[in-house]
Amino acid sequence: MKKLFKFKFIIPFLFFIFLDFFSLKADELRPSGLIFNDYPGSTVVVIDKSMCQLMIYKFQESWKMHQVFPCTSGKVNGDKFREGDLKTPIGIYWLNQAWAGWELAQYYGSGANVYGTGAFEVSYPNYFDQVIERKEGNGIWIHGTIKGNPIPTRGCISVSNKNFLELTRSVELGDTPVIIEEKVTFSPADEITQEQQLLLGTIESWRRSWESNDTNDYLSFYSKNFLTEKWNSRSWSEHKRRVNTQNKRRRILIDDLSVLKSKNIYHIRFVQTYTSTGINDVGFKHLFLIKEDNSVKIVSENWTPLKQLSPSPAFQYAYKESLQNQM
Repeated sequence: MKKLFKFKFIIPFLFFIFLDFFSLKADELRPSGLIFNDYPGSTVVVIDKSMCQLMIYKFQESWKMHQVFPCTSGKVNGDKFREGDLKTPIGIYWLNQAWAGWELAQYYGSGANVYGTGAFEVSYPNYFDQVIERKEGNGIWIHGTIKGNPIPTRGCISVSNKNFLELTRSVELGDTPVIIEEKVTFSPADEITQEQQLLLGTIESWRRSWESNDTNDYLSFYSKNFLTEKWNSRSWSEHKRRVNTQNKRRRILIDDLSVLKSKNIYHIRFVQTYTSTGINDVGFKHLFLIKEDNSVKIVSENWTPLKQLSPSPAFQYAYKESLQNQM
């Protein structure tokens, strides 16, 4: 009974302390990981596991906290690395899919009641998780709850069913980033602007060197510890020199750029349109950058084709009004 008392009464108390603090600093501070996604109407979800808070930030002329909900995370503190460790991952993710509660009940039976009125699938493990950190596991969701208030989970993020409904009115599959931190830090907007200018300048210089076929300059943007599923730093360098010799004409366009940070890893995502004499494609490019040798370097990257993401039919029916309000 004592633990239950703490959960029900201390967390709401911390919740109001947090709101009071943020009301004083709302015009000065924003989450340190929210570096650039500055498009009118953009939404970013920020989750603080230590404070049990899910925050919704929206951008118009500047970033403002739109809503904040109490939430719960995994029963064990720390970053997720293994299936069944009861931890919630820390990092940058997107929402891949959405299901209604009764649909999950059809798949999982009565055990799905814990997910409440519905669930969003989080894109854990992301490419960096898999290749660099060798993380395992899957099935991390943001979902409702079987009870009035959310309860600790096996690694997911849980909010009340009422707050889950509010969340459906703000997020969009494949478009809304989710920043999950053990403890969210906040930075002044002008400090983040300096970091933003460094990152945006780096990405534009990288793009120009690649497009102009300046191979030595292009490779200078990559870390000596660069690694993908297929390449390491040396083999990547050899591959790019060979490709650039064969294909000297190309054009690279960048759209829908976002720059987010977690655990001192910069996660850059954008839609890349690549045109050359031999290849024409459009897809999502993910670049992962670290600070190295007084600059930022690409430690891994990944490209995936564009695909249309849409909620399940049951979810669309259950939240039809909420989804229409997004339009």
